[in-house]
Amino acid sequence: MIMSEYNRPNAAYAYGSGMTLNQYIRKVFVLMAAGLGVTTAVALFGFFSFMNQGIVYKLLVGSPMIAIILLVAELGCAIAMSAGITRFSTGTCTGLFMAYSVLTGLTFSFLPMTYGISTVFTAFLFAAVLFVCCAVIGYTTNVDLTKFTGLLFGALLALVIMTVVSMFVPMLRNSLFIGYAGLLIFLALTAFDMQKIKHFYYGTGDGDTIRANLAVYSAFQLYLDFINIFLYILRILGNRRD
Repeated sequence: MIMSEYNRPNAAYAYGSGMTLNQYIRKVFVLMAAGLGVTTAVALFGFFSFMNQGIVYKLLVGSPMIAIILLVAELGCAIAMSAGITRFSTGTCTGLFMAYSVLTGLTFSFLPMTYGISTVFTAFLFAAVLFVCCAVIGYTTNVDLTKFTGLLFGALLALVIMTVVSMFVPMLRNSLFIGYAGLLIFLALTAFDMQKIKHFYYGTGDGDTIRANLAVYSAFQLYLDFINIFLYILRILGNRRD
């Protein structure tokens, strides 16, 4: 059983003759940080472009279809990365992740104008603290979180359904319940995905291309967890401000 690997005294220090678990996790977080850095840089560029009616403003405001194309492209990158874990090179997987980060940054360009820069910054700080806490829990706990897989993804499906319904029901559109529910679900998913990195590490051979690709995919999953935590905190703070 994989959890028995986690409980070994030397599990965090050595595995075979290559990369240790801690080094592997460090690689995952470096990739995740790179993705967040790209998203932040692009979002800031887009925000200042909006303020000065630059190229991003002209693209998104002048052509509403561009926003839809961006969302479809984001979905395409996510699907391609998931489907290509065992087939694509590590460079291709990393490229897809960075492309997704750029596209997300473009769609986030309007957030400071919608919520205010101070609210966005506050949401980011809260998200960072909560994310780190849940990641530490996922890394250190001896509880096998995979037994909660059905519960977590059932809750995620319910959240998606509620979000879609809220688009058509005005009284639910700014529901704090959806905000808090989404926040709790993605905090739990952060711990779940953090522990899953150990499964990926112990389940693949040292130096294996698949292991390298799974490091990129793990970074992408944690990136998505952080982004969603940030967005739900932003939603909660935005509702309180209103």
